Amino acid sequence: MEEKCQKIYVVWQDLKSRSHFPVGELSYIHSGHEEYRFNYICGVIEAQKVGFQAFPGFPEFDETYVSADLFPFFQNRILLHTREEYETFVTSLGLSPHDAKPIDILARSGGRRVTDSIEMFAPAKIIEIGDADFNVAQYYFLLHGLSHMRQCAQSLVADCVKADDQLFIMYDMQNPVDSKALSLRTIDYCSIGFIPRYLLDDMWNLIHKKTDLKFYIFKVNKPPSPIQQRIICRLNAKVEKDFVACCSYVYKQYKDLVKI
Repeated sequence: MEEKCQKIYVVWQDLKSRSHFPVGELSYIHSGHEEYRFNYICGVIEAQKVGFQAFPGFPEFDETYVSADLFPFFQNRILLHTREEYETFVTSLGLSPHDAKPIDILARSGGRRVTDSIEMFAPAKIIEIGDADFNVAQYYFLLHGLSHMRQCAQSLVADCVKADDQLFIMYDMQNPVDSKALSLRTIDYCSIGFIPRYLLDDMWNLIHKKTDLKFYIFKVNKPPSPIQQRIICRLNAKVEKDFVACCSYVYKQYKDLVKI
């Protein structure tokens, strides 16, 4: 049976600088059996310089951790399926509560907890479209920064925007926190948030290649949903056949680096 693998990346934020560092990779392998693997990636090198320490349960940076079950570090970031609100929560992510896998839930929800500064995301899914030269790279991500937007933007999200509305990208060149920041606006020019910083390398790579980028609202979760999970976005990008998402040095496995 052909081995299938899904992966998500683990991002750590330094609360002093507000910088984000991709530091780990969780893989879910499903073929004749199920298996989870965790590795640190090379982004951990820069993260350590500003205080990052190994996660509980994964003390060695150059090890591959393997388990038949989801590691407790990640399991604790998923609502138990026995909880009364489980179905509502998973549906709010645009997933089916009947067949959503833990790794799907972590990718779509970000695996956030109020007690730490960890977030998770899935790299783009590459979809073949029958074109001899191009595929479609499809990203899903939580819109960042809505809590920092003006009240009128928050009210717009709460009352007016809806799934399948198109969004438009803007370069926020004078952003005091990140000079590469990219925000998203509605058709009537209201900025409602930002593309997550950990996706900016991919975004700027696509922009420099003059890629056709189509952003849409995938899911709107009305109050009292947490404001960090209010908007889920989808990006369809027409990419060349050899495009690889998250291909920079920071996503290489750390264990391979130390063997060189």
